[in-house]
Amino acid sequence: MLFSIQREQLLAPLNQICGVVEKKGTLPILSHVLLQINKGELGLTTSDLEVEMHAVCHVETEQSGDITLPAQKLLEICKSMPDGSILKFTIEDNHCVITSGDSRFSLSTLPANDYPLLEDIETYESVVINSIELARMLKQTIFCMATHDVRYFLNGLLLEVLNQKIRCVSADGHRLALSETDYLNESGLNKQVLIPRKGVLELQKMIRDVDQDITIGLGKNHVSVEVEGTQMTSKLIDGKFPDYQAVIPLDMDNDFTADKKQLEKALRRVSILSNEQYKGVKFKINTNHLQIIGHNPEQEQAEDALTVETDIDSMETAFNVNYLLDAINVIDHDQVQFSFKDPLSSCLIKHPDRLDCRLVVMPLRI
Repeated sequence: MLFSIQREQLLAPLNQICGVVEKKGTLPILSHVLLQINKGELGLTTSDLEVEMHAVCHVETEQSGDITLPAQKLLEICKSMPDGSILKFTIEDNHCVITSGDSRFSLSTLPANDYPLLEDIETYESVVINSIELARMLKQTIFCMATHDVRYFLNGLLLEVLNQKIRCVSADGHRLALSETDYLNESGLNKQVLIPRKGVLELQKMIRDVDQDITIGLGKNHVSVEVEGTQMTSKLIDGKFPDYQAVIPLDMDNDFTADKKQLEKALRRVSILSNEQYKGVKFKINTNHLQIIGHNPEQEQAEDALTVETDIDSMETAFNVNYLLDAINVIDHDQVQFSFKDPLSSCLIKHPDRLDCRLVVMPLRI
């Protein structure tokens, strides 16, 4: 017998690390999980060559050795077994046999020596941040990351330590999100790193239900985080993020404050008949009144209105309704403020009394 382990003890770390596994990758071994057994300890590693996840659990064994197994199949096997099951792993003719009660599974293996682990990982600086604050910052910025933009530096998240602040910033060319928190920067660290999309998503999953201080290790080419025994190491995007401060509008003379839930419901109603391609809606703003209008090429139109707090006498502007909904949904308040310089300028969306979350949406011409 190679080792034995209770189902729940293996399922929890597998769930944590299998998110990076490529389902249709070019390298077959990247669909596998690396198992490293060393006298009672089992190390589990997955990778997509950009993000590497590692977790450790205890097993019943006196043996040592390394094998790889198909990650998703192993995860599904663990999920399918009854609670409290004991899984026994043995090697037979280049296959790993997993038995539990009357159940038996024979999985193919690939040489553990061929598993591509990240190399040259050095940490030069580190920052400590509360996981709840980090989770808030990620929630308020993650939705603005580009997905497959040719401007590769947009396909991720900027993590910046500057003065007494830690900031997360993302942009996709049409909108920008910034969220920040206070940081006791005793070392005077001034650092920017660009974390790729998948690394950011895995980090968000790691800290979802955790309330503790976590350390983020910042290196020349990598960032690493360890939370409750699970470690994520991600390569950094080699590029320069745009000057985000230049995108945030200043000297805005026009603004309105609205009830967040009422505004969200009105936007969703009007979006039903907005153009399916551009999803544009028009704002008509008058003193303490906001009218929202959407129409489509079929000559269909929807209108809604609500009372807002504003001194704007008369202004018309337009935006992508989905971008507006994404933005207001991450504001942690029952009121939301929209600010404009003029009808053709970007819109700044934020908490009425705070600047720790700022969201910028470009206007549309409709």
